[in-house]
Amino acid sequence: MVNQVGVGVPVLDRYRKDENMERLSEKFIALDQAVSVIKPNSTITFSGFGHSMTPLAFIREMIRQQINNLHLIGIGEAWAVDMLAGANMLSHVWLSNFMFEGYGRCKNFSRKVEDGSIKVEDFSHYGQISRFAAGAANVPFLPIRSMLGTDLETETQNSDRTHKLKCPFTEEIVLAVAAVKPDYAVIHANRSDRNGNIQLLGNSTSVDEQVRAAKKVIVTVEEIVNEEEISKLSEVNTLPAFLVDYVVEVPYGAHPTGMYKYYSEDYEHIDYFMELSKTAEGFQQYLNEYVFNVKDHWEYLQKIGIENIQRLKADPYLGYQLPKK
Repeated sequence: MVNQVGVGVPVLDRYRKDENMERLSEKFIALDQAVSVIKPNSTITFSGFGHSMTPLAFIREMIRQQINNLHLIGIGEAWAVDMLAGANMLSHVWLSNFMFEGYGRCKNFSRKVEDGSIKVEDFSHYGQISRFAAGAANVPFLPIRSMLGTDLETETQNSDRTHKLKCPFTEEIVLAVAAVKPDYAVIHANRSDRNGNIQLLGNSTSVDEQVRAAKKVIVTVEEIVNEEEISKLSEVNTLPAFLVDYVVEVPYGAHPTGMYKYYSEDYEHIDYFMELSKTAEGFQQYLNEYVFNVKDHWEYLQKIGIENIQRLKADPYLGYQLPKK
């Protein structure tokens, strides 16, 4: 189904019934297969910023499969780190300002840092994205100014992630930040064509740098459409197929976060998550209810309910939900 601006609206049961899926390449796999690609003791980065475009269906399946001892490298997203930290799956985190927009600290993540379960290194947003950009460009570092003279500089120099340098051209002092090349980048986007070309509508944050720095790229999408449909909005082709290793069609795969042009954030569910995550016992209750006691993403959506899903649908022209009067 395509709305008035040429953007598809996902249909919940189409993935399993679409006979054309049989003609897709081996790049297109099921969600549980895609998650099984991730190995323990790996470095990983996720899309997401605030309450939008987080691959939460993928993350919930990761928790079901218990892929442990992961090293997460993130830029401003909160859901992935908080869910995985609460599920005891992270050992190291390199971050730039993890917090839930409008809600405050990531409670699960904070508890694990405070009890020493997770080792962290903190960077500025620009410092962290420069590290991904260096990895994407296949250079060992990039020079920046933004962390100079701060505690972030002092702490990261102790771990050899940053180093002061004298510019060979001007002799000014800059800060070199070491490149990162995660084993995996997991991205949630709006749609893919049948070759694996990806479109992410709206704000793409640092996805471009994360993907190009990663050794393997997995993209979950709201829907798969034909090439002609993708070409109607070719100016927003975010990731060409040659950068993408695997694609998974997962309607409402970012819920309870939102996807521009598709659906808005589910603040009732977010409120519920935030209340339970105040304690480790409460978060375990949340995991039991929405991860372990549902066998897959399709049962998760059934639990959320079609009525609740439909009320989140974005206005087709504005790309987000109109305020309730």
